[in-house]
Amino acid sequence: MLFKFFKKTGTSLHKPKSFWSTFKNAYLRRRNLKKFWFRLKKKNLPEELVKMTDKFIQSESYLWTSKFWRHNIINHYNYISELSDDTDPLHTILRSDYSGFTFLDEFSVDDRLKKRENLAKFKEDFFKKYPEVSRKKQNDMSDSKSEEHNIALLALFEKMKDKNIFKNYSKIRKDIYKKYNPVLNINDNIITQQLLISLLEYDKIKSLTRSINRPLKILELGAGYGRTANMFLSLESQGKYVIADLPPSLYFSLKNLRDFFKDKKIKNCIEINSTSKMMESLNNNDILFVLPHQLNLFDKKVFDVSISIGNLCEMEKKQIKNYMKIFENVSKFLYFKVWEISGLPYSFYQYYSVHNKKDYEINKNWKEHFKDQCLMPNNQFELGYEFKN
Repeated sequence: MLFKFFKKTGTSLHKPKSFWSTFKNAYLRRRNLKKFWFRLKKKNLPEELVKMTDKFIQSESYLWTSKFWRHNIINHYNYISELSDDTDPLHTILRSDYSGFTFLDEFSVDDRLKKRENLAKFKEDFFKKYPEVSRKKQNDMSDSKSEEHNIALLALFEKMKDKNIFKNYSKIRKDIYKKYNPVLNINDNIITQQLLISLLEYDKIKSLTRSINRPLKILELGAGYGRTANMFLSLESQGKYVIADLPPSLYFSLKNLRDFFKDKKIKNCIEINSTSKMMESLNNNDILFVLPHQLNLFDKKVFDVSISIGNLCEMEKKQIKNYMKIFENVSKFLYFKVWEISGLPYSFYQYYSVHNKKDYEINKNWKEHFKDQCLMPNNQFELGYEFKN
């Protein structure tokens, strides 16, 4: 019955595995990240990344990490450790674990495009309107995947280009999106899926925090390569931004934001262990990078909004509960984004539904501002809450 429901509603799930396979993945397969890290040859790893990971391995944050992400981190370091110094590992890792790109055979901006007769007409109209796009072949994609990606991106662009939020386009620093995303050049506009999605997220978060008439103080849990931070820092020049994450992602976003925001005061705070030092760092800098357990070092309600995009559904239940308590303690608002229904990998049949508040430890006293289906991919939902003082 459960799988039939998943197929009907459309989710990020595949067919559940057998009982024995699921049991083995949840309880028997070893994912000893500490042992792996101590044995790993680190000669190709940047010194700052090694120090960051050493600190993480010995910290409370290690215990806050799901089996799924310990498994991913092992895979990431196996891959990174084999690379030469001049190779950027994020290009490959991004496509698997830190982000995804929407194609027409998955969940696109408009379900009607999946119908063959509609898609043919849509392609014909769009390629007449944007002839340069019809010839654009994206790197590392087959011809068919490249075309599907371009059409999905065009559909999203058409939905957004006349919205008020798109007036901010010229202010956006685009280098980070060009570096890690397939790009289209439309009417002299550099467009990527994650640029547009980040702009939509920015608009939604601004609507959630519209009662605050000053530069925002933002906490983001799990920033990936820094795409959402890049959007806010582009459009909120006086705001403050704190990123809490695990290595190697914490290192990647730190490196990217250093490269692209040389005008900002940026501090790696993973060595701080007191509230006074952490708050001093926040007051004297624009962007901070911390490990998750260090969120307990911030003053109560110091952040205007906490952001969690796509990672709560990748945690175990006790970890979700822990982070929700932290969000409520340190911030006034919460914006998070998850799949409509998701299955937690390497768990024993653990599923989460955005329609069941208990699954995400949503307190009945929190004020819900919205729970909306996303434009792309449209099997994700974005939720906005206000915490009571």
